Amino acid sequence: MDETIGTAIASITRAKDQMSRALATTPDDRVNWSPAATARTSVQIVAHAAAAIKNLYEFMEGKAFVAPDPFAADKMFREWEKQFTTREQAQAILDENCANYIAFLENLDPSKLDNMIKLPFNLGLAPLRIVMKFPPAHTMGHIGQIDYMQTIYGDLDWHMPG
Repeated sequence: MDETIGTAIASITRAKDQMSRALATTPDDRVNWSPAATARTSVQIVAHAAAAIKNLYEFMEGKAFVAPDPFAADKMFREWEKQFTTREQAQAILDENCANYIAFLENLDPSKLDNMIKLPFNLGLAPLRIVMKFPPAHTMGHIGQIDYMQTIYGDLDWHMPG
């Protein structure tokens, strides 16, 4: 397997595992809690990350992103995320979208890594080999949000893997 593609698979797998651990270590009475009315819950953060993974690999395949700007995208995401209220729902969509992204990567022809990908919101173009880093990077950023919410309600355990 191409090293760039192998690294992308390892990165999304690591991000998914860390996000799954953050969700699993969120107490049942806190999975639908958020620190503010405008903040996402842990379940919604996981669903959001899962949706972003799907949106990102779809535009790597050439599918246009439907939202014209970040504000419209945020509104669309938040509305969609409301349907997720259980740990199991959020974990299932994360598992599904990560599996589909990994399948995309496994079937990717390495000769396409330098193809230029049109980014959403008129952000220009970037080579696929760079865009492939977006899904795990975005996911990792949101893991930090769940970790921070845990500290807000007093959970100071680092939840390191066993």
